[in-house]
Amino acid sequence: MVQHLRLAALAGLLFMLAYGGVAWTLAGASFPAFYLALPSFSLASPKPAPRVAALPAAPSRIVIAPSREPTPVPDDGYVLRDKLRSAALRASYAYALSPCERMAKENLVAAITAYAKAWHNSMGCGPNGCDYNRLNAAAAAFSTPLDMRVREAVGAAFDKRGVSIDDFPAPLRINVAMLARGRGDPVSACAETSVQVVR
Repeated sequence: MVQHLRLAALAGLLFMLAYGGVAWTLAGASFPAFYLALPSFSLASPKPAPRVAALPAAPSRIVIAPSREPTPVPDDGYVLRDKLRSAALRASYAYALSPCERMAKENLVAAITAYAKAWHNSMGCGPNGCDYNRLNAAAAAFSTPLDMRVREAVGAAFDKRGVSIDDFPAPLRINVAMLARGRGDPVSACAETSVQVVR
């Protein structure tokens, strides 16, 4: 009987403590010190507390980077090559329109020489052969859509005759022949026309 009374008293005490703790929490007050000192009871087998890694402090302001691809930066020689391409293109068009004008041929030879020299120098070829890494890089650098237009224009200019690879420095003649798709013809059609007129 006494044992039953003790259990009832203990149950009542625990009920009052639990009720008081809930009341204090709902009122927004902090737990009294004696609540923190009470042992915890559990019917289940104790489990180890999981380890929680310390999280870094959240930034006060979230910055979202724009979602766009980075713009590729052209290499240092791109601007120079573009000028050479444009000059060779203009000179080729001018010669194709006026193959009988001396200045048109001089401008064509000068523009193609500058373009072919830049191409030749970037290939890395010398007496001992070529550097294949530089050769591949040069092929890629001189294969833009504008380079393709230059080759078509140079070929059309050479088709008008009066200019050949012999008008260019010897080290560049292979490059010029690749641009013009051939050796060209040094005999101008203008000279033939003038001879026929004189006769």
